[in-house]
Amino acid sequence: METESTLHEEPQRNEWLGITIRTLLALAVLGAAYFGIAQYFGNRIPNGTTVHGVDIGNITPEDARETVTAKLEDLATDPVVVEIDGEQISLDPATAGLGLDVDATLEGIAGVSYDPRVLWSRVTDSGRELELVDTVDRAQLEDAVAEHADAFGQEAKEGSVALKLGTVDVKEPVEGRSLDVAGTADAVEAGWPDTREVEGSWEPVLPALSAEEIDRFVSEEAEPALDSSIVIKVGSKYDAAITPNQLSRLLTVEESEDHTLSLVLDEEGTVEVARGALGKAEKTPQNASVRLGSNGKPQLIKADKGRVLDSEELLTKVNRALFEDGSRWIRVGTTPVDPKITDEDAAKWTIDEKMGEFRSQFPTTPGNEDRTENIRVGLGHVNGTVVMPGDQFSLGDALSPITEDAGYVKAGVISDGRLVEGLGGGLSQVSTTVLNTAWESGVQLDEFTPHSYYISRYPEGREATISVPVIDNKWTNDTDSPIIVQTRIEGDEIVMRFWGDRQYTVQTHTSGRSNVVQPGRKTDDSPNCLYQSPQVGFDVTVTRVLLRGGDEVDRRSYTTHYNASDEVVCTGG
Repeated sequence: METESTLHEEPQRNEWLGITIRTLLALAVLGAAYFGIAQYFGNRIPNGTTVHGVDIGNITPEDARETVTAKLEDLATDPVVVEIDGEQISLDPATAGLGLDVDATLEGIAGVSYDPRVLWSRVTDSGRELELVDTVDRAQLEDAVAEHADAFGQEAKEGSVALKLGTVDVKEPVEGRSLDVAGTADAVEAGWPDTREVEGSWEPVLPALSAEEIDRFVSEEAEPALDSSIVIKVGSKYDAAITPNQLSRLLTVEESEDHTLSLVLDEEGTVEVARGALGKAEKTPQNASVRLGSNGKPQLIKADKGRVLDSEELLTKVNRALFEDGSRWIRVGTTPVDPKITDEDAAKWTIDEKMGEFRSQFPTTPGNEDRTENIRVGLGHVNGTVVMPGDQFSLGDALSPITEDAGYVKAGVISDGRLVEGLGGGLSQVSTTVLNTAWESGVQLDEFTPHSYYISRYPEGREATISVPVIDNKWTNDTDSPIIVQTRIEGDEIVMRFWGDRQYTVQTHTSGRSNVVQPGRKTDDSPNCLYQSPQVGFDVTVTRVLLRGGDEVDRRSYTTHYNASDEVVCTGG
């Protein structure tokens, strides 16, 4: 049976149960409220929060991201203007690797937390200014800056010093500049994103040759060198001056590898200028030689020593005057110059032997006066010619120039197998005479060309035409003594003789004619027609044999082909 105490405990138990239940319910409500508050404030940015002046308080991070991105669009895209040495370049942030990181800026500003301290701070926080996080791609930034390097850069302009007309002409150097890419990128990066006008940096580009070196060279070397003339005295009779104008041509400004300047004297040119001004102080040495005397016989010409300026002494004193503050009045001696061919050499010559002689008859009938005149003029160029041992005689050189000013006139010449008028007609007879005299003298025959058709006044196969400068007649003096050519006209004959050292007895053998071709007959009514007599064509071989003391030393054969020459009858009234 229930006792009184039992009856008393039951209501008390029920009361505690109610309290417990109510307490739990209250805690549940409070927990739900706490949870709700945490959720609400965890998804909201504290009121009063700003980013670079943009209010993002009491909105979600997603809304804040959109707001900041939109509000700071100009900040992210407006160009950065860089001023460098008075010039400006513009950088597009996106191209230059400059950016804004909104996500990093907003990181951690919101999010659910059940920590009472965090929750309390979010409920009571009045907001703060968030630091805007920026990004810089350094390599991309430097590339963007470097794109302006060529446009901004200026090459240095080299200076120079030149000597002109006795004066010093100076071109001053000018410094260049180059864009300091790294330094400019540093300035842009340091100012990003707030500073849109920054001061870039550049570096000077120095000329290789400095202005200081130019000034030194001009004052210490160039101007003193051209200060006055250098007067050269030779003996008591001769003096001349190398003027500043001449010195400016003889001196060259040279720049060394380490870019210092110096003057260099053209020594060969200096000697040439001095000799030109002091020509009478020098004397050309005269070789021993030979000539035809008044009696028509060869005679020796004695050698004579010469003298020239002592070029070594000249250059030493000129250099001293220019570069060592030496006197500008200098005295220079001369040095003797021996002739190449001395009297002792000439004493060994044999010059009085008649090596060979040839006579060639020329036509003197009316109409041949011009031809005879050309022969006379040509022989005048050849007579007295001296051919030294080892030298070659060229008839073309001896006769040249074939001009009217030289005395030549028009006469008959052979052209394409026809007789026509031409300047110097008749010189082939001089050429034939030279060939035969050389033939008879036994000298070395180098070059001769027979006529295209045979001319009866000449030896068959032993005659030579001449046509300067195409056809020449050459022989070489292969003896140890000079050969003197003597020639003159006797009546209607050319007489030519070689004087010297006769080495050989000469024999000539002429073959019979072969391959004979008879000429034809043509008429010509042109006003310039010249009658041409007929000549047969044929082949002939001529052999020259050289004998010394009866022994054969040399044998040479020459075969000539002559074309048939048609008779040409002039019918032109």
